[in-house]
Amino acid sequence: MQSARTAFFLFFFAIITPALADGEIKLSGTATLDEETCAKGAASPDCVINLSITGKAAKQIYDGMTAKGEMQECTGDVEKFDDSGMHCIKGKDANGYVCDFSYAFKEHKFGAGPDGC
Repeated sequence: MQSARTAFFLFFFAIITPALADGEIKLSGTATLDEETCAKGAASPDCVINLSITGKAAKQIYDGMTAKGEMQECTGDVEKFDDSGMHCIKGKDANGYVCDFSYAFKEHKFGAGPDGC
């Protein structure tokens, strides 16, 4: 029994280790339907879902963006934008990264996330 359990764990780690080595990052964040435009569901003509990614994945996106970071007047955080609509913020603390964007169901395309400060 012990050897079967050991073989299982060796097999499991042989499978999981390459995935971790390939740079996979666990995602964290939120997805919110715009309550006003999505009142009748995602099939509504103007329904948009707003997505935000936080943590390590957001840092990777922020660091990979070629736009110059600019100081956000209301918070003092540094933010970047690009033409795809991606918007990322580098917070004052080391773990304070967040990126946001949206998906418009009618147009079938990604765009800028909600404005806010």
